[in-house]
Amino acid sequence: MPSNVEIKAKVEDFVKVVRKAKELSASEGEVIEQRDVFFIVPHGRLKLRYLQSRPSQVIFYERDDEIGPKMSNYHIATTDNPNSLMDVLSCALGQKGVVKKKRLLYLVGQTRVHCDEVEGLGHFVELEVLMKENQSLKDGEEIAKDLMSKLGVKEADLVKGAYIDLLSEQKVYTKDTARE
Repeated sequence: MPSNVEIKAKVEDFVKVVRKAKELSASEGEVIEQRDVFFIVPHGRLKLRYLQSRPSQVIFYERDDEIGPKMSNYHIATTDNPNSLMDVLSCALGQKGVVKKKRLLYLVGQTRVHCDEVEGLGHFVELEVLMKENQSLKDGEEIAKDLMSKLGVKEADLVKGAYIDLLSEQKVYTKDTARE
């Protein structure tokens, strides 16, 4: 099963992080508009990712919901018919929610640096160290921590969970606050 070590962090100075990502990757990066529909599953996360100008993806992944570098194991399949697949998955599993984001993708060595503008949440940076067969979790953690330092990401900026979890927490908080 493919794996990566990843971190996610809230970003206050998005322009600065994007500038540093451009420098580290020596590229302008790639702009990717994404809409992820998450489904209710007994373990892990399952999402249908709509992409512009390319086939959509069904992605299942498992990772611990903790702050800091963590291993993520995943499976990806592509589809040219995402709407029909969404209907089937929605009927069978139910939808958990939708995440819309504009992603700037930069490649730095074996790491995918995502500078994300997430609708309803704000700006984030996500690092995905694509693990090689002979690498350990510790190797991936060291690469992630080194890139965090170079991008100016502090431990205090790290968040746990997925964007869908942050959106769900926000909705619960809003509903609870509205009752007071």
